[in-house]
Amino acid sequence: MYLFFIRAFNDVDHFTPIIWKMNRDNYPVVVYCINPEYDIQNDYRLNFLRDNGVRVDYIYNELAKDLGIFHRIMRFLYQTTYDLQKRIVVDSRFSSRLQGLAHIAAKFLYHLTRKKYYGLDWARNILERNRAQVLCFDWVTPKRYVVDVLLRAAEEMAVMKLALPHGVYLYTNDLYANNLLKIDSTKNRLSEKREQFNRYDYIVVQNRLYQDVMSASGVERQKIIVLGSARYCDEWMMQHKKILPRVMKSADEDTGSLKVVFMTTRSRYRIKVERMIRTFDMLSKMKGVDIRVKPHTRTNQYNANKDVGMFTGLPFPNAAAVSSVELCEWADVILVVGSSIIIEALKLHKPVLYLKFLHENITEYEKFGACWIIHNETELQEALMSLKKTKTKVPYRNEDVNKWLSEIIYGGRDKRDVLADYEALILDCAKRGKPS
Repeated sequence: MYLFFIRAFNDVDHFTPIIWKMNRDNYPVVVYCINPEYDIQNDYRLNFLRDNGVRVDYIYNELAKDLGIFHRIMRFLYQTTYDLQKRIVVDSRFSSRLQGLAHIAAKFLYHLTRKKYYGLDWARNILERNRAQVLCFDWVTPKRYVVDVLLRAAEEMAVMKLALPHGVYLYTNDLYANNLLKIDSTKNRLSEKREQFNRYDYIVVQNRLYQDVMSASGVERQKIIVLGSARYCDEWMMQHKKILPRVMKSADEDTGSLKVVFMTTRSRYRIKVERMIRTFDMLSKMKGVDIRVKPHTRTNQYNANKDVGMFTGLPFPNAAAVSSVELCEWADVILVVGSSIIIEALKLHKPVLYLKFLHENITEYEKFGACWIIHNETELQEALMSLKKTKTKVPYRNEDVNKWLSEIIYGGRDKRDVLADYEALILDCAKRGKPS
């Protein structure tokens, strides 16, 4: 059995194409969620996999070994409390506090249960029962959830462990996130990355940019495999459009306004939060422009309070409940800061405005000239007014866009069959051999 471990929206997004490919080719796969807070019942991609015969469940429901009545009680309590947290509708300060208390209680109960029951013996039994051939994680730190014990069990049983992408690495500067700035020294930062990834037998990246970054941190280069992006390869994007739940009106409907979607990212990626809020206000006052804003998919009130604050009292609709893909189809123009959704927009041949003035990083797409680089609020207003008149007139070249898409999706190889290459690597690992 080939085991895939998920924990959040982004992991599911990048893993589903690979799982779909392997299941379609009749290889036995199972999906385990290691995050008890993630709602696996209402994820359209996981439901698609279930409809195609893939087993999807929380790993904590896998009772390869009976852990006793007290474990069952504790598991019931934290699962029920997490479920309660999801069900509470926040429409007042009281319900918001109640939801927060439910989250704290669920997290406490989960950590207590994990410490007492989810140890090495439990992990080993799960791998034995599934006859595990390869374990596929995302780029997760081993200390999260039950990753460490699963890796240790795999090491004891000589089962190969892969770290697969959960996003697209876009930044060319080293200190791209606030938490990296807080690490004492470059030596400590590199040591942390090295320790994280050297627990895996192979680390898959989509492009050579991240291969170089990871290698520079001390990860053995021969362990870093460039395979392209499963999420954004043509084969999966065609399939994804067939299963995507749609909630918006037809993208062809002409309202007379310039339809704009603002794809944000998390504040930890060196975002200038106050300036972004002022930009929201400026955009809301522009006439003839219909704005939607999409918070990053990992934004929630428990791990990103500053992010939640950015989207409180927005002067235009918050499209958090709408798929980013559908928003890109609806929009005439896409605004981005540091999000991989730019790939979707560019593949749809939609004008993309990169708001460089809202963060302190350097992106690969700006280096390739694959977008309209905006340096301040005035340039943003002028660009939108220009696009309102001529929706296809942009100052960047298709050649530069295609060159960047080739690098970011196919690892610099135009003819690569991305999903077949992922499958081949996993199968090679199951044979204990080096990738071909």
